[in-house]
Amino acid sequence: MPHIIIDGYNYIHRIKSSDILSDANMDMLRRTFLERFVKFKRQKEVKITVVFDAYKGFSIGRQRENYKGIDVVYSRENETADDVMIDWIREKREGIIVVTSDRAIIDEAKKYNVTFIVPSQFERMISQIGLEINKDEADEDTYNMIKKGNPRKLPKRLRKVKTTLNKLR
Repeated sequence: MPHIIIDGYNYIHRIKSSDILSDANMDMLRRTFLERFVKFKRQKEVKITVVFDAYKGFSIGRQRENYKGIDVVYSRENETADDVMIDWIREKREGIIVVTSDRAIIDEAKKYNVTFIVPSQFERMISQIGLEINKDEADEDTYNMIKKGNPRKLPKRLRKVKTTLNKLR
């Protein structure tokens, strides 16, 4: 089962268009986005963890809560959500999908060959899944993805590496 790790505040700030976000408003936004992820989790069989910063908070350890099946983690004092996510990328690489637009986390994910998605792409994916399910609830055959391309062909990135190495010989 894939494990999606979401950089919470990064996601909220990338998707939310308003520039003025107050503390009271932020709590409401956090709950709204968690509700969206709950709906997504019901449709897909995935584990979702959302990591929020508590950098200036007074928490000695990491705080965890379960919001309707979604793991919510708040970083400890003097630790950012980026630090938590980078640690997880280094520890558990198998089956992780990282959702962030933070350059440091993306670079770390690339380094360890972990799949990453930027928040805008993930939001589009959530929206499309919601539309498909509402449109054709009875017909489940439409959800199957048709794979294209030659299954024996190396991915583009590996082909480029191979041609570069062949030029050196």
